[in-house]
Amino acid sequence: MEALRTYLGTALLSHLVMGAIMFLGAMVLGWVAKRFLTTIGRRLASKTNSDLDDIIIEIIVDRIKWMAVVAGSYLATEELIRGTEAADVVARQWLGYAQGIIFVCFVAVVTVVLIRIADSSVKHTMERHARRTSSKLNEALFPLVNRIINVLIALIALIIILHHFGQDVSSLVVSLGVGSLAIALAAQETIANMIGGFVIMTDRPFRVGDRIKLPTGEMGDVQDIGIRSTKILDFDNNLVVSPNADLIKGKIVNYSYPSEQIRIFVDFSLAYGTDIDRARTIITNLASQHPDVLKTPAPAVFLVSFGEASLNLQLNGRTNDYRKKFPIETTLREQIYKGLADEGIQMALPYRVVQLSNPPNATHQNPQE
Repeated sequence: MEALRTYLGTALLSHLVMGAIMFLGAMVLGWVAKRFLTTIGRRLASKTNSDLDDIIIEIIVDRIKWMAVVAGSYLATEELIRGTEAADVVARQWLGYAQGIIFVCFVAVVTVVLIRIADSSVKHTMERHARRTSSKLNEALFPLVNRIINVLIALIALIIILHHFGQDVSSLVVSLGVGSLAIALAAQETIANMIGGFVIMTDRPFRVGDRIKLPTGEMGDVQDIGIRSTKILDFDNNLVVSPNADLIKGKIVNYSYPSEQIRIFVDFSLAYGTDIDRARTIITNLASQHPDVLKTPAPAVFLVSFGEASLNLQLNGRTNDYRKKFPIETTLREQIYKGLADEGIQMALPYRVVQLSNPPNATHQNPQE
């Protein structure tokens, strides 16, 4: 440095040249690093079993030029500040502003790179877990985890920037802690629903597309699992929005898990004196001929109770798709009605026997008396 200053004659000019050399050196290092990653780095990454390293290399290669430019600019500005005389307050002040802006830009570039790497890593991990467990990727869990990681990285970057400008980070952390406590007390239900959403996404009692029955009795298909609530489309094409906190506390019936197979049943009543075995044969034959009724287990008819004027029976069977339950039961009701009528088997009808009698020792009086 002293030899350069002696050769150029002035300290400012020597620092200016040194700053330019630092900037060019950073650019050269960036070019070398990019060249290394695009050749040897990609070749080494292609030999691994995972493709995550290939994704990370692509992310770094796309941003390494900007990282080199910002880092070189920061070093060059630092060198210019050293070469500026202490009496020149205005120049040092403006160079300090420029250096601060360049530092913020450098932290922003690194933050973007880290966020993209975190996104790719989380997505790759979840997809690999989904393939290993033979289950479909939960569409709601990835955005939640991704958002939490992004917020943490952004907060760390903000703390680094504030520390660089001489701000007391400890007081900021205390303020954030007190503010978070106040927010938590004011938004207990919202936080409970967010925790409930996280539990649903990790425990997975139901998934998007499953048909469930809520504790309140509504039934429908899950359309979306959000952070605060779960949206369910019922059979009337109405959207039911249920808070996640209520779902994790109540009993949920999932018709889609672990299998889409579901029981079908049809209740009907026959008159007393009907040949039950004959009626059972007719009805089981009708159910067995239905294309959507499973042959195993075979459909069966059971006498479930004795009514006041009827024998109450129930047809039981299974189908491999819960979406077909209602159409199958409707078709079987119609076939049972027609089949029994054709065979002369009478369905039960309610009737009452009314017996009239005079009360004992009744006396008839003349109304005019």
